[in-house]
Amino acid sequence: MSDTKALYELAGGEPALRAVLTDFYERVFSDAMIGFFFAGKDKRRLIEKELEFALKLLGAPREYTGKPIREAHSSHRIMGGQFGRRLTILKETMAAHHLPQPVQEAWIEHTLSLRDQVTADSLGECRPPSDS
Repeated sequence: MSDTKALYELAGGEPALRAVLTDFYERVFSDAMIGFFFAGKDKRRLIEKELEFALKLLGAPREYTGKPIREAHSSHRIMGGQFGRRLTILKETMAAHHLPQPVQEAWIEHTLSLRDQVTADSLGECRPPSDS
């Protein structure tokens, strides 16, 4: 068994991942900081595309049929803080669904690897001024 297939099975398979993503999109759509990005979007379709993406990432025999990540996000100017907010919601949702730590770590690592395709804002973090 491959490591990624083990992650898919460890996660609880498609039903468990669908539940995580359904909850995740409920949270994202209603979030004060990033919810406006999703106004008028088809929540069910987003869940299905994200599910394909997660299943493939975690080793399930499923192909992702959505747009390339950069293209899917190109119509929005997504700031680094907004990318971070989405990541925080993902982490909270995975924890609430008790996904095993190796699954959470793989999903977070993969999400972070896509940052440059989603936002050109390198840091997007509030930082105190330097003493220079």
